Amino acid sequence: MEIIEDGVSGFHIDPYHPDKAAELMADFFQRCQEDPSYWEKISQAGLQRIQERYTWQIYSERLMTLAGVYGFWKYVSKLERRETRRYLEMFYILKFRDLVRSLILLFSATHKNIEVKKA
Repeated sequence: MEIIEDGVSGFHIDPYHPDKAAELMADFFQRCQEDPSYWEKISQAGLQRIQERYTWQIYSERLMTLAGVYGFWKYVSKLERRETRRYLEMFYILKFRDLVRSLILLFSATHKNIEVKKA
């Protein structure tokens, strides 16, 4: 997931293509000159994106979740190998199978010329 949504909360500028970067910036300033509210719109969308996804509170909650998962994994890893495998299969079936299926459908919809085999 990108921090900046191109054209919504900022712009993707490729430092390896300075001509395109200069053109993008010139277009932005031209649009701001024509519509003074455009600058405010991009700025507010950038601030909103930060508040929704990149605050210390969000980061600390994710960190605590990962720490909990790590602690639980240490506990689970002490189980016999067979029990661990069963746990992973159950976790996959309950949590990830539908997610993987939706990602495959999304990928195949956006890349129509690439054939994706269904399991």
